[in-house]
Amino acid sequence: MKITSISQQQKNKERYNVFVAEKYLFSVDEVVLAKYQLFKDRELTDEELAEIQEEDAIRRGLNKAIQYLAHRVRSEKEIRTHLAKAEMEPDEISLVIKRLAEMKYINDLEFAHLYVRTQVNTTTKGPRQIERELVTKGIIRDYIEEALADFKDDDQLENAIKLAAKIVNRSRKSAKRQLQQKLVTELIQKGYTTDLAKEASAIALEDFSEEQEQDILGEQLEKLLRKNRRYGPGKCRQKTITSLLQKGFSYDIIQDYMRENELDFEEEKD
Repeated sequence: MKITSISQQQKNKERYNVFVAEKYLFSVDEVVLAKYQLFKDRELTDEELAEIQEEDAIRRGLNKAIQYLAHRVRSEKEIRTHLAKAEMEPDEISLVIKRLAEMKYINDLEFAHLYVRTQVNTTTKGPRQIERELVTKGIIRDYIEEALADFKDDDQLENAIKLAAKIVNRSRKSAKRQLQQKLVTELIQKGYTTDLAKEASAIALEDFSEEQEQDILGEQLEKLLRKNRRYGPGKCRQKTITSLLQKGFSYDIIQDYMRENELDFEEEKD
C-alpha cells in the first residue's frame, strides 16, 4: 500500500492523519511519524503497518501516563489502572510501563518513601493506615516496610497527640472516661498501635480537670432532667442516672454531684 497524503490534525497538532488511496487509514504521533519516516508515496507492508500502529498505541499510552503523572507521583498499579480505563490492551500497557521505568518515571520504592513522608507531614494518619493505603496502590510488602521506617516513633506520637487533641475539641460534652475510650478507639482506627493510642490519649487529657467534668456533668444532668420530668420521681431518677452512666460518668461522681447540688427527686412533680 502507498501513502497518498499526510495531514496534521487541527485539534491536536502533534498527531497526523495518514491516507492511502486518498482515504484515511490511521493517525500517528509526530514522533512515530519521524521514527518510521512516513511521507507521501511511501510504500508500507502489512507488517510495517502493524508495527507502526503498535508503536503509536504505546506512544499514546506514554502521553496519557505522563499527563497523569504531571499532577503527582503515581505507583505502577495506579498507572496501569489509568491506562486500562483508557481501553489500552494489557500487553500495550506493559510496554508503556517498561518505557516509563526506563525513563525514570516509575519507581515504586521511591513512590512509597515519598508517600509516607507526605502523609506524615500533612496528615495525622497512623502507620497502619498508611500501610493499608500503600497496599491498595500495589506497593509490595518489602517496599512498604522500608518506607514506613521513615515514620519515626517520635513523629508517630506527635501526630497521634495532634489527632487526639482534635477529637477532644469536638467532644467537649463527654465524660473523661468515655472520652478516653473514644480517643483510643479512633486512634487505633486511624492506624496507631494500642499502646501508642493509650499514651497519646493520656497526654491529650492531661489538662482535663475534675472541674471540667463537673461542669459537663451538670449540663448533661439538666438536659436529662428536662427530658425525664414527665416520669414519676423514681423513674426520673433511674432513667437520668442510667443515661449518665452510659455517657461515661461514674456512679460515685453522679451521686456526689446530686448531693452537693441538693437534687431531691422525691420533690419532682409529674
